[in-house]
Amino acid sequence: MPEDPANSTASPESEPRPVPFDPVIPTFREWAKLKAQQTELTSRMNKLRDKVAAAVQARGYADHKGSQYIDLPFPIPVGESEYVRIKRERRVSIVADTEAAERITRDRGENVYRRAFPPVPTLDADELYVLLQEGVLTEDDMDQIMVQKETFAFRGLTS
Repeated sequence: MPEDPANSTASPESEPRPVPFDPVIPTFREWAKLKAQQTELTSRMNKLRDKVAAAVQARGYADHKGSQYIDLPFPIPVGESEYVRIKRERRVSIVADTEAAERITRDRGENVYRRAFPPVPTLDADELYVLLQEGVLTEDDMDQIMVQKETFAFRGLTS
């Protein structure tokens, strides 16, 4: 025999309770959506950029500085801008070849090598514990050296 809801003997605890509203939920929801959109947009933009750059490299013309261009057949309005040309800009930077520098300065003598490659002090945390075990450092010393650093990262967790 079906149970009559008017004569129900169910306890009040089994009835669904309203979920309390937390005002941070809409803000977090918007943040999570924007983060997902940003990830998707960045990926799409990078793929499109690479495709366009390959086209400019393959069939564009170069200027005296080595940058490459494709002139658009008509202006393309986007927002407040109007694009008339695509540029694959050549950029040059000077970087040191460490292997060549080491080889050449060693050939010039230890003094030249040490001026170009000065010794850099590096803390060996494992050695600190060895020094503690040997009694050279104390627990108080270690408490001053090994300090806690607290940082926070904001993340939304999914199940």
